[in-house]
Order: sequence, then C-alpha cells, then structure tokens
Amino acid sequence: MDLINWGLNIVAPPFTFFSLCLLLPPFHLLKFLLFVLRSLFFTEDVAGKVVIITGASSGIGEQLAYEYARRGACLVLAARRGKSLREVADMCLEVGSSDAVTITADVSDVDDCKRIVDSAISHFGRSPRSIILPTAHPQQIKATNEDSPSEHCTCCTW
Repeated sequence: MDLINWGLNIVAPPFTFFSLCLLLPPFHLLKFLLFVLRSLFFTEDVAGKVVIITGASSGIGEQLAYEYARRGACLVLAARRGKSLREVADMCLEVGSSDAVTITADVSDVDDCKRIVDSAISHFGRSPRSIILPTAHPQQIKATNEDSPSEHCTCCTW
C-alpha cells in the first residue's frame, strides 16, 4: 500500500498539471466559440410576447424592462412605487416597447400577485405564458395569528 501511495504522489501531480495545461485552453476556446455562435444566431425573439417584471421601478428590474422594451416585448411592470414605475414605463415606450402596463403591487401579498397576472391577462387578452421575471423580493414576511408564513410564500403558485 505504501508503494502505491508513493507512486501516486510522484506520478499524479505532474500528470494532472500537464493534463490541465493541455486540455483546459481548448475547452475554454470551445466554450467561447459556442457562446459567440449562440449570441449571433440563436437570440431569443420576444417581440410581441407578454413579459411580467416585478420590482421594475429600480435596479435590475428597471434595466430588464429597458432591455425587453428594446426587443419589442409587451411589458407588465409591477412595483410598490407607482411614480417611479410610471417613469420607467414611459421610457420603455420611448425605447421600443409596443405596450407597457404599470401595476402598483407588493409581491409579498398573494392577492397582489394574482392581481398582476389577472391584469396582464385582461389587458393583453392572452396568458403571460411567455416570461415572468421576479426581480422583487419581499424583505420580510410577517405572519399574523390567522396567517401562516407558508400562505404568503405561495405567491407564484396559483
């Protein structure tokens, strides 16, 4: 057993080092080429699709709204701050979105989550099966005596 351990201690480290030196660069080159090919030829077509973005009044949600607006998606923007949300929606319309609906809602409330989806369906006349981007996260879920935390966490499982 000592002979096997000694042999592996001598052989394994150089073999591993040279294997990584020979195999890792072509692997990363292949991954890069696949990334370039996918980004050039297989872009996601979201023009005309309904996209729901929560937390769209600032941060990542706002930037996602602008990106999907550039691609021509129909946007349903939801956030707690209505004034900021309306400004984002106006900018999305300028950037290229065909339609942008704003809904002031809190995603920690199950009824608000349902209202977001129901508003999208009633406005666009079709289900927002396309894309739902939940970028807003409730900071704290408070449970009252009649509610359990698990009831509030079922926000997107209707």
